[in-house]
Amino acid sequence: MDSGRSANDGGHVRLQLAAGSGFGSGSKGKQRPTTSNSSSGLSSDNELFELQELRAQLQTMLKQDILYQNLSVEKREELTGYVRAVVEKSQSPIDFKGGGMGTAQFVAGIESRSWRMMFSTDPSNGDDESSGEGSSSRASLPFGSQVLLRIGEFVGCEGKLDYVLKFSKQVMGLNELVAKSTCSIDIGPVNPGLFTFQYTDIKTNVFGMSNVPVGFFGLLKGRLNYIDTVWFDKTHWIERTYLEDGTVVFSVYVRDTEDEKNS
Repeated sequence: MDSGRSANDGGHVRLQLAAGSGFGSGSKGKQRPTTSNSSSGLSSDNELFELQELRAQLQTMLKQDILYQNLSVEKREELTGYVRAVVEKSQSPIDFKGGGMGTAQFVAGIESRSWRMMFSTDPSNGDDESSGEGSSSRASLPFGSQVLLRIGEFVGCEGKLDYVLKFSKQVMGLNELVAKSTCSIDIGPVNPGLFTFQYTDIKTNVFGMSNVPVGFFGLLKGRLNYIDTVWFDKTHWIERTYLEDGTVVFSVYVRDTEDEKNS
């Protein structure tokens, strides 16, 4: 068992509050200076405390392969508070809403990289079908799976994408489902920076054989999906979507350099 976990409690994993693990119990809602963090492209002066905690805890989850569906209710609420504070109090380091240079920086920041969805504020926690249509972070994902975006190179604002449903443990010999997709970034005045992708072909890796066609998932072919970006710093990518009842949901993707090496 990973050092960052304890035994399941009611079907959820409770994370140990180990010093230096990123899962400390420091006070919320404060700002404090921090050391330089040039890899994220952010200023180190008076950096938002919630941003520091969110970064540290998501990196711990990534390294220890902790699924957010397994987090305790208390931990999910804590991370939800951090995400909302970052979106509401911290300006996105790369602002592409006005187009131009910001859009170019956004494209350069996401292309040829892998992005793993590490957390969602969706209160359903994957138990129902309540997520909005077209969202890339649907709550109805199979339990024990994670979304991984493997983004290829762009030509202008058009590119290629592998939308991957990756399973933490083999399910009937299934390792992952891969939806080959086209993608684009809107540079128009209405939805500047909106990331759109469309499935063109869906394959699977099963029993060691890759690129085996999957008929059922082929029903999704041609469907448009969107990522409405509200915060991006080249390492963390925060998406906004809406549930049918109007609830705002944020999903956080973290750059996965290990996947980039192995894919």
